[in-house]
Amino acid sequence: MKALYKYAPGARAARLEEHPAPQLTPRDNVFIRVSVCAVSAADLQIYQGKFSSTPPFIMGHEFVGEVESVFPGVTAVAPGDRVTVHPYLYACGKCQSCRDGFPQYCEKKQFLGVNRDGTLAEYVTLPEESLHKIPASLPDNIACLAAPMAALAGDILSTSLISPRETVLIIGSGQSALLALIAAKAGGAARVIVAGVTQDRPVRFPAAKALGADLVVDTLTQDLSAVVLEETGGLGAHLAIETTGTEAGVNNAIDCLRVGGRMACLGLSQRESIAAKWDTAMEKFLTLRFFHTSDYREMDRALQILEEYPRDLKPLVTHPGKLEDWERVFDTLSRGGGITGVLRIRPL
Repeated sequence: MKALYKYAPGARAARLEEHPAPQLTPRDNVFIRVSVCAVSAADLQIYQGKFSSTPPFIMGHEFVGEVESVFPGVTAVAPGDRVTVHPYLYACGKCQSCRDGFPQYCEKKQFLGVNRDGTLAEYVTLPEESLHKIPASLPDNIACLAAPMAALAGDILSTSLISPRETVLIIGSGQSALLALIAAKAGGAARVIVAGVTQDRPVRFPAAKALGADLVVDTLTQDLSAVVLEETGGLGAHLAIETTGTEAGVNNAIDCLRVGGRMACLGLSQRESIAAKWDTAMEKFLTLRFFHTSDYREMDRALQILEEYPRDLKPLVTHPGKLEDWERVFDTLSRGGGITGVLRIRPL
């Protein structure tokens, strides 16, 4: 089978290779033919040599595929089912993290396409307990975003950070930010403001508007705090969702929140520390929450949100292609300005 193989550590150490198809085992007990696989931020960072991983392995984890066969005794799925996966596999269920409700932090878990073979390949075998059936009406190119959508559903909705009729500010306009926009609207936000930079104007800003943003702001040419205050009667946003992990992004969020506001930090800084307006946050009595990963329990909710969202979600996918186009798509996304790349593995 064809597979995108990360053959060594470091930048660009990946290539399309022929590999034997995986075999069913009692542990990886579902054999799946892959239809599409999205290119995640982790995939791009692995390609750039900036993400902790353990090569060699087949890359990819945000996929849609069709079950072709199962190991005896499998009951959760059957041949012909269309499925996706929560990418953190093999949690033990017994350690403290698992018992505390954080199986994604289990020390025994493996991350699909990071420290075990992933889904940028024609076939994959996976454990039935990690799979989720996909609604028939949800197209492949959107269904493959269920895992990152699950993170946003868990971070914003399950934690009750948002209440209906509130104003939400989203810092950033990439994939996480636009999925946060969808989650905020699904949670009943009355008004959502998306803040990006000048580079985002050609693609990301129009996508944000198409997906339901009430206002987009270029923070390099506009005073974000002044805009937010004007839009909120001088009070500030109820909730800020920070997706960039940058010092400027964090401090813009603090500046734009009202007294008693809430802030969700979703962006990794890739730095040891950043300087934040600590006293301002304290004086405003802000609630600050940090989020990093999703868990299995949010996947079905994420699929439901994507299926029922009242707007066309096609703007989320800016760089479709075939598996053979992987290098072009990876390089284009690495230069910034796009949103999501989705590679088709199985021909239509």
